[in-house]
Amino acid sequence: MRNFKDKSLIIFDLDGTLAESKQPMDSEMTELLARLLEKKKVAVISGGSFEQFKKQFLPELEHF
Repeated sequence: MRNFKDKSLIIFDLDGTLAESKQPMDSEMTELLARLLEKKKVAVISGGSFEQFKKQFLPELEHF
């Protein structure tokens, strides 16, 4: 695994990386992302529409 200590921004693709295509993130990934957000800035990109992004990604983070 790479050392991310010296990185100020971590960028992920949503579909196929943080979640299965067109599916919400699972609870394990949500927890891991929430823990990362405590330490680093995070950007998530997607080729899907913003409406799909709002359904698939944002509700999972509301728990944190």
